[in-house]
Amino acid sequence: MLIERVNTHQRKFTFADQSAFAELSGDYNPLHMDPIAARRYLFGQPVVHGIHPVFWALNSYLENHTSFLTLRSLKVSFPRPILLEKQVQLFSASTDTYHLGIELLSGGAVSTRIEADVAASRFQNLDCFERSCPIPQSPRVLSENDIERDSGSLDLYLDIEKTRKLFPHLIRCVSPLQIAVILATTRLVGIQCPGLKSIFSKLDLSVTDSYDSRTLTYKVTGIDRRYGLVCMKMTAPGMAGEVKAFIRPAPQEQASFSSLKGLVHSNEFSNQRALIIGGSRGIGEVTAKLLVAGGAKVVLTYHRGQEDARRVVEDIVANGGAADCCRLDVLNPDEDPAEIARANPFTHLYYFATPLCYSGAKGVFSADLFKEFCDYYITGFARIVTQLWSLGLRNIFYPSSTAINELPINMGEFAAAKIAGETLCRFLENNEPEMIIYRPRFPRIATDQTAVLPVASLDPVRLMIEHLRSFRDASMMAGRSASEPV
Repeated sequence: MLIERVNTHQRKFTFADQSAFAELSGDYNPLHMDPIAARRYLFGQPVVHGIHPVFWALNSYLENHTSFLTLRSLKVSFPRPILLEKQVQLFSASTDTYHLGIELLSGGAVSTRIEADVAASRFQNLDCFERSCPIPQSPRVLSENDIERDSGSLDLYLDIEKTRKLFPHLIRCVSPLQIAVILATTRLVGIQCPGLKSIFSKLDLSVTDSYDSRTLTYKVTGIDRRYGLVCMKMTAPGMAGEVKAFIRPAPQEQASFSSLKGLVHSNEFSNQRALIIGGSRGIGEVTAKLLVAGGAKVVLTYHRGQEDARRVVEDIVANGGAADCCRLDVLNPDEDPAEIARANPFTHLYYFATPLCYSGAKGVFSADLFKEFCDYYITGFARIVTQLWSLGLRNIFYPSSTAINELPINMGEFAAAKIAGETLCRFLENNEPEMIIYRPRFPRIATDQTAVLPVASLDPVRLMIEHLRSFRDASMMAGRSASEPV
């Protein structure tokens, strides 16, 4: 039988919402709560706690219910993260009064799936949880071996008044004990196990008649090291089941400046005074180090990652190089890179600015995501080039992507923006014959936002050495041609 899905509610989650839920749940994992640290994680920005939209969905579903309910079973999966300030739509498809089916969509794709069987009942009048918020704790840092043999227990907490403020219909209809148990699973994943490097994947709970314990106890039952998938059995007062979570890849560490100095000649880039936009990490960081190792004078920019940029500069300076850094937001028309170029104009521009989100949903083209890519790869790029052209900039490195050729089904917006960027480069060159824009199509490179196993990514160092030399040669050849008599 075909079940019609009905869009009943929608909303955006703000950082204030995030903070309120972190206080209620005790899950202060930096993936959710630290915008600077989250830049270096898989999604490039903070993501909403998985259980938060689950509670919002259940709260919305119960908006017109007045009777007490027991969750006989609850199954939740999180196919994609929900990002802050992005629209989330709730679609319900219930087969009968006692079965609930919900899908949450964001960016045109399913982010959360919820199935629940409910039954009318009275609340359990059991004093199995603390009526307060958990004391904040730092997430545990565990190796895969530590995780594989991990087990433990968590006390249960529920601040009734804060819950009523956030989820009034949920607390009115569902047992506070069940809410406390479900709420504890986000603290289990984000703080306890896997801890710091975790992503909630699935939750499968069923009601039990056992109230012997006052805590949530868990034990890791398996770990798939190929994908970093951790399976845990858990029991709690009145509920038991399974929790699955992924071990999130660690931030990608790029090679140190000292290790790169021997890979290039000390003067092969000595004619460059280079501005590297987006040089605080990833491929921009590698480029900065290689150019300085080859004798270039470098200024690298950052948007939010001041600490990362300073780390790169300190690594270079401590090992005999010279570099500087400054803040620049390519989307802000009031920030003019010419301000840092007037005293010592740049001869070369390397443009690695990119939005936080690297890919979209499979098989879905998002106009909003396409616009975000275009803001960086077209509008922002054109503005920067125009502002620096009058100060003598002639040589520009604009990385494109083999996604244009390969067209992965989750990267339509990215590929379309990149090929539009290539067209813009040709347009700029046609308008200014002295302008050289080197635009190689890069394959997948090992950076923070591509650190997803098991897809292979190339080492950025060897790739960049090859392309920096090709760019240098193209610039020198163009310079010689321009100086030849007509």
